[in-house]
Amino acid sequence: MDPQRLARLVRQVSATEAEEISCAECFDLLAPCVEQEVAGAPPTERSRRLAQHVGQCAVCREEYEALRELLVAESPDDPAPPHRGPADRPPPPPRPPA
Repeated sequence: MDPQRLARLVRQVSATEAEEISCAECFDLLAPCVEQEVAGAPPTERSRRLAQHVGQCAVCREEYEALRELLVAESPDDPAPPHRGPADRPPPPPRPPA
């Protein structure tokens, strides 16, 4: 196994929680959590759980980032607060060809 892939796997394993949300739960939390984030509300337990999932799931991360971009673009004259969510993390490296 190449060292980069091993390092990525170790990071993902170390970021796991005893209880994690599923993709279905993530999609249920996505809109309210992103709306709160864009409004500048402090993080909540459910937004932390969402962030943990989005940090590991590329599909949910894409949905999160798309929704956040849309909400920021539709925000009134006030600029969006500095981003402090999962999209701040760099995406995982691409998978090597099989």
